[in-house]
Formats: sequence, C-alpha cells, structure tokens
Amino acid sequence: MRKMLILSLAAAALLATTAASSAQSLAHGRSGVHQPDFSTCSSGRSACLRATTYRGHSTVGCHKAFRTCMRTGTWDTYGYYGRRVTGVARQ
Repeated sequence: MRKMLILSLAAAALLATTAASSAQSLAHGRSGVHQPDFSTCSSGRSACLRATTYRGHSTVGCHKAFRTCMRTGTWDTYGYYGRRVTGVARQ
C-alpha cells in the first residue's frame, strides 16, 4: 500500500512539473516553432526564398512581393503559404 502511494505521488509530481513547464513555455511565446522575420522587405524576401526553396516551389512570387514591398511597404504573397503584412520597413 505504501509503495503505491509513493508511486502515485511521484507520478503526480512529474505530471505537475511537466504541465507547469508547458504553461511557462507558452506564456513566453516559445512554442518551438520559428516564426520568420517580416519587419523589413529584405528579411521578408529572405524568409520567402528560404521557405519556397525548401518546399521546391518557384521563387518568382518572392521577387514580385519584394518589388511590391519596396514600393508600398506591404509584403503580400498569395497561395497556401501566403501572407499579407503591412507597415514593413522598405529596406
């Protein structure tokens, strides 16, 4: 009986520690997924080229979005992985 109590307390402590660690990671925004930087047109182009090359897609959309971003300050790509970011620094 005593061994079962110790074993269940150890399991409960491990579960509580794991839950607290997960909550802390989510609270600090460290979900383990790296989000690309779209603060400037150049960093957006770099992230776009890296992602499309990795997936084996054409990079034409990245170059078009970069040209548009340098004119308007809005990063705008289409498709499944597309995104629209306004207020991007033109550099």
